[in-house]
Amino acid sequence: MTPTPDALFLPESFKQGRTQYERLHSISRISDLILGVDHNNGERSWIRVQPGKHLFITKDPHDTIYFPTTHPLAGRPRYDWVAGDGGIRRGYLVPEAKE
Repeated sequence: MTPTPDALFLPESFKQGRTQYERLHSISRISDLILGVDHNNGERSWIRVQPGKHLFITKDPHDTIYFPTTHPLAGRPRYDWVAGDGGIRRGYLVPEAKE
């Protein structure tokens, strides 16, 4: 069984629907399943648009792709990324990001 990722990168082309709500919901249906979002415990997917027509998605609204400038590892990636089918990349926090 594949471990549950901490983050996702999805192509923006996965968005479907006419309204913003429909497009957001189409992404949440995918990301919630992959990230194991538990709505009954108040969890949700936080979606941020990234350059290159990608979406960075996590269960934490404060997660960042790179360590912040105030961290000793500033600018380094916080995730190891694994490419998957359809352009989906699954991100797993590096050990230093879990501390």
